[in-house]
Amino acid sequence: MWNLVLLSLVCLIVSLIYNFYLSEPISIVRYPKKNYDYIVGAGTAGCVIASRLSESKEVSVLLVEAGGYFKWHSSIPLAAPLLQRTNSDWAYATDSQEYSSRGLRHQKQFWPRGKGLGGSGQMNFVLHSFGVPEDYSRWPAEWSYKNLLPYFRRVEEIINITVVSAEEKLARAFHKSGIEIAHKNATFSLASNTLKKGARSSSYHAYLKRAWSRKNLHILMNALVTKILFTKLRAEGIQVKYSSGKVERIMANKEIILCGGTVNTPQLLMLSGIGPVDELRKHHIPVVKQQEQVGRNLYDHLNVPIYVNLKAPVSVTLNKLKSFNEIFKFFVFGNGMLASNAIVGTGRSGHSGILLFGMGTVDESLLKEIANFHTSTFRAVFPSYADPKLEGFIYLSSCLQPESRGNITLRSNESSDSPIINPGYLESDHDIECTHNAIQLALETLTTTGFVDLGASAHVPKLRECSNWPQDYTNHDFTECLTRTVGLTSHHPGGTCRMGKNHDSTAVVDEDLRVIGVDGLRIMDASVLPYPVSGTPNSVIIAMAERAADIIVTWK
Repeated sequence: MWNLVLLSLVCLIVSLIYNFYLSEPISIVRYPKKNYDYIVGAGTAGCVIASRLSESKEVSVLLVEAGGYFKWHSSIPLAAPLLQRTNSDWAYATDSQEYSSRGLRHQKQFWPRGKGLGGSGQMNFVLHSFGVPEDYSRWPAEWSYKNLLPYFRRVEEIINITVVSAEEKLARAFHKSGIEIAHKNATFSLASNTLKKGARSSSYHAYLKRAWSRKNLHILMNALVTKILFTKLRAEGIQVKYSSGKVERIMANKEIILCGGTVNTPQLLMLSGIGPVDELRKHHIPVVKQQEQVGRNLYDHLNVPIYVNLKAPVSVTLNKLKSFNEIFKFFVFGNGMLASNAIVGTGRSGHSGILLFGMGTVDESLLKEIANFHTSTFRAVFPSYADPKLEGFIYLSSCLQPESRGNITLRSNESSDSPIINPGYLESDHDIECTHNAIQLALETLTTTGFVDLGASAHVPKLRECSNWPQDYTNHDFTECLTRTVGLTSHHPGGTCRMGKNHDSTAVVDEDLRVIGVDGLRIMDASVLPYPVSGTPNSVIIAMAERAADIIVTWK
């Protein structure tokens, strides 16, 4: 037995060394050419687009990334939090929030964003979703659910999708609860995840790695794009700054496709002279094209955690995760608790949604820091902070279509300075009522047969900020206080370069993702999503990138 374990660990270490240090693909370059047909950012969407464009040997493609490779443990679903606040994370923080985040230090939310090949798709929680058809009803007709459906199917053929087994006791209880309360227009689904043999499956794995031995694809890492270069109103190239401090210009014969994400893309546009005139002049940036909507329309889902105690030993706990048995199962067979993200399922009623995260215990030293909680708030919300074997789970309750909007603005005209992020969480009272309804949906599941059999009971946090209200989840004042105090980012920001019709005054890009008013420049990342997806957006972005590649290839 021990010989088998030792052999397995040796094989694993040798494999890691080979894959990460000795087998560098031929596409990786340190000295790029002066010109390429296409220059693409290396985010989630960029991995898809670069892979698709480079299928034609007639074109040259440069994929540019400010970071490098993600560390090997990014493949472990439950290790995602370990990447936050590291050099694989842009490690943004919001501005102090006026209407929310009262239980967080300085009322600021930490916003992790992936800094490395594959972007945030390399550090998310691998939950798969395409939202619901109604989500796309306000999008341009070319991006309707019907038109995207073939691309959704294509993604599910390429990215490995696994579904939580209904045989697991917690999953069975959740599934049964959906059946029992279905008459109230609620829908429940067991979680679908982008996992392959217990490891992360992303656009980096499924698209880029299959393309990075092509001679017409070059991948440039540790190169920060500091500016888009324009000749009159045409994007001609980019300026990059290497970690060594060297600055270089690289030109594009055909197009530049930005895939930096909701924060980085509007920042780069403004630094390059495309954005609100007052904002550009404030930072002494020459105006290339006035575009007042760049950085606006920022949205995000805000999650309210509700801890649920269990009497039955059916949840994921720190003690179980650290056991020899679980570690052995993951590294040798690719299964067990470490091969999951611990997400059991999702439910919704209208625009109110819940997610069941099956972790009974949390690591205070980690979660408190990456969530930026005050210690007293964290301990009030998560009673398992001092007990690594406590059984329970966390319901995340949220408004799936929030009306609150914020913005991204510049801190300075230096690309090394992070932008100012103000999501404007909970500015709209609609989001409070919508979240209250989500909390009620979560509580209602606990009254169903399956959860009663598991001994489920909701923990009510004793928060100083909410002490004036009845400590009762059915009380609107209490849930509003709770939402404004402990609500946390879902890591789903979008909308800051919204897509619309060419004549739409609120749009930054048109239906073909071209930046309105200039030539040779497109955007494909979460910033173009005009309204939120009712769920996690990563799989939607991959599907949209597939369609974007088709648009670019056929563009004349």
